[in-house]
Amino acid sequence: VAEDYGGDTPMVHVSAMTREGLDDLLEILTLQADLLELQANPSKDARGRVVEAHLDKGRGAVATVLVQAGTLTRGEILVAGETDGRIRAMFDADGTEVEAATPGMPVQILGLNEVPEAGDEFRVLESARAAADIAERRQERHRRAELAEQSRPKTLEDLTAEVEAGELETLNVI
Repeated sequence: VAEDYGGDTPMVHVSAMTREGLDDLLEILTLQADLLELQANPSKDARGRVVEAHLDKGRGAVATVLVQAGTLTRGEILVAGETDGRIRAMFDADGTEVEAATPGMPVQILGLNEVPEAGDEFRVLESARAAADIAERRQERHRRAELAEQSRPKTLEDLTAEVEAGELETLNVI
């Protein structure tokens, strides 16, 4: 419920097109962070989210991640979604190579075996074997879900949709 109606959620009118209200939004975010005393522990193992990822011809799988807690350092082993790897290099938003990324810092990382999906959670693990096991289990679970979806029997609604779309002209009935 909005603060204007007696709730505890601040509301700010913002327009990305006209850039109206952006200063107010930043002010409210800073105020909320101070009031709620939001802090991340930089001394624990890093975890966060993949913001975007792509395959670069010369560098391999490149993932932009946002560190949410802990400190991510070069050489650590991580699992992100269905892939794993050891961080070979990290670059900040300016393209400068960095050794460590603290909470709230976005970095590009190199060294993953495959390209992760945007939105995947990443975690730092102690051993490469544990990371590979977790990634393998997640891949297997994803494969089983895809196979289950493909082998799902067709319903009357599915057949009706195919007939209306013109994909099915003849229906063989036994």
